[in-house]
Amino acid sequence: MTLKKQSALAAASGALVAGLLFSSAASAVEVPEDIHAADYHWMNWHLYRGIDQRGGPYKFDDTYFEIEFGGRSGALDFFGYVDFLDILGDSGNSDKNRGDNFFADIEPRLSIDYLTGTDLSVGPVKEWYFAFDLLMADAGEFGGLQVLWSGIGTDTELPWLGKTGIAVYARYVGENYGAKNEGSWDGYVAHINWFKPFYHNGDDFVAFQGYADYEFASDLGDDDPTRSSDSFQSYLGIWYHSKQWAVGYGAKVYHNMTQFEDGAPGFAGPKQDTTGVGHYFNLTYKI
Repeated sequence: MTLKKQSALAAASGALVAGLLFSSAASAVEVPEDIHAADYHWMNWHLYRGIDQRGGPYKFDDTYFEIEFGGRSGALDFFGYVDFLDILGDSGNSDKNRGDNFFADIEPRLSIDYLTGTDLSVGPVKEWYFAFDLLMADAGEFGGLQVLWSGIGTDTELPWLGKTGIAVYARYVGENYGAKNEGSWDGYVAHINWFKPFYHNGDDFVAFQGYADYEFASDLGDDDPTRSSDSFQSYLGIWYHSKQWAVGYGAKVYHNMTQFEDGAPGFAGPKQDTTGVGHYFNLTYKI
């Protein structure tokens, strides 16, 4: 591991620890004798319209269908979604049009508290996990995508946001559309996600929900001015929820999305456009 990567990982770890110690104390997780007593699962169907999305060197618009799911089974906490892109065939300004039409994000976590039968809570940290995130997309003109994040995650009680998922991962890149970091451990990821209802109208409520991912200390930008060593994205959503339906808007903030250097000369002629704000409109049916 290079000094650059060691310093970056130390900084991320320090930021995680500082964040965990920052907030007020939280109640400890109770490890029940029957770890399946509180098992649950859920599923949502989403229709999204995305404007000025980034997911490659150029921005694009798209209408896509998403199946989202999650739950808990004993020590296993899980979340994931599968996107079916360009479902209306109206994404003519991107390579998603009649191609690259599948993306999946599967995020299992194994509770260390449950596996050891021990309350490991510390201050605002309610529960610890072995955390994983598998990202996959179908193959297109430049190949496919298979990336695995592996690390340590927590459920942490933060001021106002409440229960928040925080994790730090190492990143293994199996496939990356032919990029030079394929087949290697390359960089790290700092992650946070939240779901905060803040206004209630009977059984309905409005929630502030979203996530942020910062990928850093990658070698992909070395000796290649079109690629970057880091990438950032954050979804900031305001959704109205009823028992069966939800409708929402989210702004997604990007910086060097998917590690394409913003403003660098692009292979298709125009300069790469990977930094900015995208807009997402959503209609959800809860199964």
